[in-house]
Amino acid sequence: MARISIWYVRAALLHFAVGASVGAWGLAAKSGLWPAFPLPVRSLHVEVVLVGWVCQLALGVALWILPFSRSVSEDRRFWGAWGLLNGGVMLVVLGKGGGLLGSVVLGRVCEVGAAALLGWGLWPRLRPLPRRDH
Repeated sequence: MARISIWYVRAALLHFAVGASVGAWGLAAKSGLWPAFPLPVRSLHVEVVLVGWVCQLALGVALWILPFSRSVSEDRRFWGAWGLLNGGVMLVVLGKGGGLLGSVVLGRVCEVGAAALLGWGLWPRLRPLPRRDH
C-alpha cells in the first residue's frame, strides 16, 4: 500500500473515532445519562463521520486500488488534497461549533479544492481494461 493511502486511511480512522465518540456522547446526553455536549452534536457528528471518515476512507482505498504507479506517494496533489480535506473538516466543525459562517464557508472551499486536486490527480490513472476477444 502506498504511503499516501496509509495516511488517508489513518486519518479516516481518527475521524471515525472522534465521530463515534461524539455520536455516543450525543445519544447518552439525549437519554439523560450524560451531560449535554457543549457544541451542536449532530452537525459536528455528521461532518466528521461523512466527510472525515467515509470520504477519506474511500479516497485512501481509491488511491491504493486504481492503477498503481510508484510515484503516487510523491504526487503533491494528493498530499495537498489530504491537507485541504482535513483542514476543511476542522474549519467546518469549528465554524459550526462557534457559529462562524466564514469558517464554514472557508472549510467548504477547502473541501471542494481537495476534490478538485484529487480529480486532477486520479483522472489520468483511469484506464479501460484491455479488450479480450474470447
